[in-house]
Amino acid sequence: MNRWTTLLLLALGQPALAQSEMPAAAPQDTPIAIVNARIETVVPGAAAIERGHVVFDRGRIVAVGEGEPTQLPAGCQTLDASGLTVLPGYMNTGSQLGLVETLQVPATDDRVEFGAYHPEIRACVAVNPDSNLIPVARTGGVLNTCLFPQGGVVGGHASVMRLDGWTSEDQTVIPRAGLVVNWPVTQPIVAPWMDKSVEDQKKDAEKQLREIDRFFDQAKAWVDAFEADPKGTPGDLRFQNMIEAIRGREPVVFRANAPGSIEGCVLWAVRRGLKPVVYGGLGAEQCVPLLQKHGVAVIVSGVHRLPRRSGGAIDEVYRLPAQLHAAGIPFCIATDSEPSNERHLPDHAATAVAYGLPRDAALAAITRQPALICGAGETLGTLEKGKSATLQVVSGTPMEMTAEPLLAFIDGRRVDLGNHQTRLDAKYREKYSRLGKLPPALRKP
Repeated sequence: MNRWTTLLLLALGQPALAQSEMPAAAPQDTPIAIVNARIETVVPGAAAIERGHVVFDRGRIVAVGEGEPTQLPAGCQTLDASGLTVLPGYMNTGSQLGLVETLQVPATDDRVEFGAYHPEIRACVAVNPDSNLIPVARTGGVLNTCLFPQGGVVGGHASVMRLDGWTSEDQTVIPRAGLVVNWPVTQPIVAPWMDKSVEDQKKDAEKQLREIDRFFDQAKAWVDAFEADPKGTPGDLRFQNMIEAIRGREPVVFRANAPGSIEGCVLWAVRRGLKPVVYGGLGAEQCVPLLQKHGVAVIVSGVHRLPRRSGGAIDEVYRLPAQLHAAGIPFCIATDSEPSNERHLPDHAATAVAYGLPRDAALAAITRQPALICGAGETLGTLEKGKSATLQVVSGTPMEMTAEPLLAFIDGRRVDLGNHQTRLDAKYREKYSRLGKLPPALRKP
């Protein structure tokens, strides 16, 4: 490679590898009371408070209630939110935010590790805390994510993250929130693009299932031996990171998008004493009795998707959250899209509302439910005394496209809701305003 080629590659790669210049938010050093606001606590069974308050100090909520607070901490800062709504920050599950910056630049992509079995991997370790896409997600009200590693069969551990912090360690809430397993497609595909016969597909699936069985058999044998004799058992980093999953204390998240695959992974997991969670969920409405029997949660990986089959109803995916809700299946809604589009998480929930999901259930599906499914329910997902002050103040009705987060706090720290897109917006509004060419509809009030 000559020096001109090198210079050209560096020049082309520079914009793609750009880092966010926004600093992390400063820790909360003054108590804050948000008053006169409509409060969506998202606490099960609790109605919205039409005019109330939220008080938080040192990153924790100390009071939530109707009307004015009866007592405020010394030195408390009061924010009047008349006409606005306060609610928990949204949480996207199955996220890739911080793991990939530009899909066309492999050097920015840390989603996949080489090899098929990597239970020692934690998604949080590979996060770029300076990703330009993190501030973009925050402008949509997404303040937490649960990152999933991709690739292989056992891809590694999901991690719950906060979208603020100087380092990936600062941003990590739960490093091991679930062991991610990419379950084989067990139902043969008959389509023009499929170049394998039905028989060959069945043989491939059976082979993959035998390999998964063998790997988990080895893991359980090692865990049994290690717990019986820790000093006498040879170390194995892979199996050591599977102890909680093997013992059913950490969820095992199965990517499965067909009824046969969902049934197969759930029955397989139950037989082994694992705690299954289904990610994807297409066809889950056909597995309701099984999911109910074993209390299996479903992460609906995106509502804005095409039907599972070419002949399926166009609203098949739109109706899935409502069907799960009606059946009493615990579920949450994700985007399953590239990180630049995570800000659209509330739009996915809104589509589910348009197709039968009650509004309060939709709001819970992007706040409380993902926190519970990912093991962060004790601190995130609702506005309650003692929980993290991770919340947003929005104009308009939450989940409507006209709703706009005006303020956001992560663990009580006020985060900047600007990003490179908002700065470009301001730049070109100013340009065309000076030229007298800015349409009235685009002028800021």
